[in-house]
Amino acid sequence: MNNAELIITLTLIKGLGRKTINKIIRQGVLNSLETSETIDYLNNINLKIKGIITKDELKYANEVAKRTIEICDREDIKISTLLDEDFPQKLKNIDDNPVIIYSKGDYNNLNDKGVAIIGSRNPSLHGVNVSYKISSILSQKNYTIVSGLANGCDTFAHLGSLDTYGKTIAVMPCGLDIVYPNNNCDLFKRIINNNGCVISEYPPSQTVSKYRLIERDRLQSALSEGIIVIETTENGGSLHTVNYAFDQNKIVSCYKHNKNYSNLKTVKGNIKLLQNDEVIPIYDTKSLNEFLKKVDNFYKYQNTNQKLQIHENTQQIKFKFLN
Repeated sequence: MNNAELIITLTLIKGLGRKTINKIIRQGVLNSLETSETIDYLNNINLKIKGIITKDELKYANEVAKRTIEICDREDIKISTLLDEDFPQKLKNIDDNPVIIYSKGDYNNLNDKGVAIIGSRNPSLHGVNVSYKISSILSQKNYTIVSGLANGCDTFAHLGSLDTYGKTIAVMPCGLDIVYPNNNCDLFKRIINNNGCVISEYPPSQTVSKYRLIERDRLQSALSEGIIVIETTENGGSLHTVNYAFDQNKIVSCYKHNKNYSNLKTVKGNIKLLQNDEVIPIYDTKSLNEFLKKVDNFYKYQNTNQKLQIHENTQQIKFKFLN
């Protein structure tokens, strides 16, 4: 059994979340277990599991996993798991890390020096222009632009990169056979066809939910060394990404509008964020360059630490099923 089949099978078993699967992988216990022993192990590893896991449930999960892999092969979707050598170190490094990701496009972008450009789905015209311009500038400086394909600031962040022949990553809150929002289908395809990448931790046919929209924000931050908030309301979804960025010790910045825009609802969140001394205000070329210096230093620091790290043994687990 390959890594993808194993990990997808585990994700389909009721009661096994990412944290438990991470624990299973890191303990490496499944290497030496027969199927009956495996079932006992899974039934006892997490006290939060309600009920017991049966052989039939395990077999059914494996059958669904195989069908999922067939769909991904047909749709040209790459599957990467925590057990694979090419799984991005940036995603391994965070708390509550994904155990599997699905991608289309240039997978190597996930290791690039990235900046997340995020913001309101209903920005001002000025916010749209700022998102596009900053993305264009950063792309020409060889930063990979990370965003979420949402309407508004995200859309123009992706476009600013594409129009300057840069690289951009879209992190999706659903399976990659679904485009959300649907009106960005052409943008989705353009990213894939122009050396960009779209990724998700959800398998094909998995639909969008409020919870998944928030979950994907941690991956936007994880794939970036720094983030730039263009515009946000006081309770905007962008603040989830900001909170993840602080938790992950990323460089956080926010566009500082001039006084002419201070009464806009989509700027109120910016004003609040900029009251935090840890948030870098961006308002001109000099301030943007200061932010980028910090991003560069963080990227160098991360790469140095990764080379010095002693990686855990994540050899392929042998997982047996009864016929």
